[in-house]
Amino acid sequence: MSEKTNREQFKIKFDQFVDSIKQQIKDGVWAVGDYLPSELTLAERYDLSKNSVRRGLDQLVREGLIVKKSRVGNMVAAAMPFEPLTLKFGYYPSIQNEAVLKELIARFEEKYPLIKVQTINLPYNHYSQTVYDFFQNDMVDVVTVNYNDFLDLEPCHNEVLEPLAENDEVYPFLNKGFAAQNTYVRPFLFSPIILCYNVKHFEEAGIALPDSGWQWEDALDAAERLTGGDEEAIRCGFYFHPLSLNRWPIFLLQNQVVFSWGERGETHFDHVRFIRSIKQFKHVVEQQKAGVNYLSDSDQDTEALFKAGKASMIMCSYFSLNQMIDSAIEYDIAPLPYSGDARTMLLMIGLAVNKQSMKKDAAKLLVDFLGSEESQERIRRNTLSLPAAKKTAEKTGGETVSLPSRFKMFREIVPSFRLYSDLGLSFKELKEIRDELRLYLSGLLDESLLIKRIETKLSRAVPLMAGERGKEQ
Repeated sequence: MSEKTNREQFKIKFDQFVDSIKQQIKDGVWAVGDYLPSELTLAERYDLSKNSVRRGLDQLVREGLIVKKSRVGNMVAAAMPFEPLTLKFGYYPSIQNEAVLKELIARFEEKYPLIKVQTINLPYNHYSQTVYDFFQNDMVDVVTVNYNDFLDLEPCHNEVLEPLAENDEVYPFLNKGFAAQNTYVRPFLFSPIILCYNVKHFEEAGIALPDSGWQWEDALDAAERLTGGDEEAIRCGFYFHPLSLNRWPIFLLQNQVVFSWGERGETHFDHVRFIRSIKQFKHVVEQQKAGVNYLSDSDQDTEALFKAGKASMIMCSYFSLNQMIDSAIEYDIAPLPYSGDARTMLLMIGLAVNKQSMKKDAAKLLVDFLGSEESQERIRRNTLSLPAAKKTAEKTGGETVSLPSRFKMFREIVPSFRLYSDLGLSFKELKEIRDELRLYLSGLLDESLLIKRIETKLSRAVPLMAGERGKEQ
């Protein structure tokens, strides 16, 4: 038999295999969510090699009919092949660098040539409202969602968010953090808040490097010795953006402040712990270079200050470290200093699908791909962000960027991770306290007046009925 005949016969068998699987999926032999028989079983059934079967399955993946689940099998994703379509993906501006987004999208489009992804940079301000409006008008199919915005959207989770399958490859504390009535958000990236420091500054000052036992007084003692320099090289020993919602609440978490409400909606919290927390917070702020404080608008200002060599220590996240990839500064990281309990804030970013989307199957494919081992590994190798997949995040080797020596420190401080909701507050209430702290830091409020104003602002008081007013009198 000629080589040409062999090739023709192989192509007939190969096409019959692919068409047969397509037809059986269409006829419901395997429903969406079911797994196909193993590649070995299919190879024997269709008289093909395992490599040929794998090629055929890859074609079904590209057409959107199945998805490959690592170490599990090939799962049916849709009953009909995709028509060419465009997904709209809304994201936080910083994700471009934090997750090499362009590279991941290019790889997704290569893997699924019938699906194109249009990326839409959504503004940080009023992000959750923007997502809600865009979802309601079917203007985006997939979005990135952090924990703050996830809770902000909580009243309308069931209305606008499509339920997703939980990914058991990610850290359990991330799945728990995004837990709701259903799984609406798939964890993608995470970071604790940490201390980042300039190694050269410490060596020049003859100061021992920060360690996990550092309390705030240790950090401030070091900061005082590191602050200074001549007019051209003046620097701040320690800096963070004081009113960042991902920074100042840490002082409350470390002192175990918890807010609750009585039957009438009155606010309850331990005043002693609260005052201790905000005094510590104010003390740390006052040790910073005052002129810089007033010019700081965001956490990004802090990172720029450090990158310019104008700050010796900063409070930051692993996400922030991506700003240092092209920097010549020798730096390292340590757990955040503490007073009370060693606690820090956990930041989480996940992926959500629009429940109103007309392209939900394709949108879920994108979410699956971004959470896949391939995508998470690309993030690990090419960024300083922490991928949500536990096994991937804890691997070493193959990195294309330089890591600080204590980069894997996050594994040791997991017990210290806390969410702002552990304070008992909503995101709206957290912002209301921040507004009062702004006045407090400016010297316009003392501690007692601050507490009274917070109690009033956070009150969920229920109006008394007429008969009850008489009883109160």
